[in-house]
Amino acid sequence: MATITVPEGYGQAIAVSLGVIPVVGFMHGVVVGSLRKSAGVPYPHTYATVEQCKSNPKAHQFNCAQRSHANFLENAPQTMLSILVAGLKYPQYATALGAVWVVSRILFLHGYVYTSKPQGKGRYNGSLFWLAQAGLWGLSAFGVAKELW
Repeated sequence: MATITVPEGYGQAIAVSLGVIPVVGFMHGVVVGSLRKSAGVPYPHTYATVEQCKSNPKAHQFNCAQRSHANFLENAPQTMLSILVAGLKYPQYATALGAVWVVSRILFLHGYVYTSKPQGKGRYNGSLFWLAQAGLWGLSAFGVAKELW
């Protein structure tokens, strides 16, 4: 029967993946929720209409927050899993890349919602998350391949 040995420092990878990343997701929800009323977007509507955005800058800001949150939700599960898998072989690298991903996602949220760059282009302030995410995928794949061969 195969066994999994948990390396020294794996707890840090767990803390980033299952502790910090969910908190960042909660932050996204708080930002979206705080902008909904001023944007005039009632439940169950997910986004403000183009007409609402033209007449109310808060509606555009709400849409940016909502899109940032959606993008976070699209990427968080695979990133969390990659940190946990990569951390079994490379806990320090997985933790470091996970931390870079978290900081980049916060910059992404802030840039998307709170900068005055047109069309949400402030989100590029946090685009480093793609490199951290790719690094985590690579570490995961390399670690698994190393075990198989």
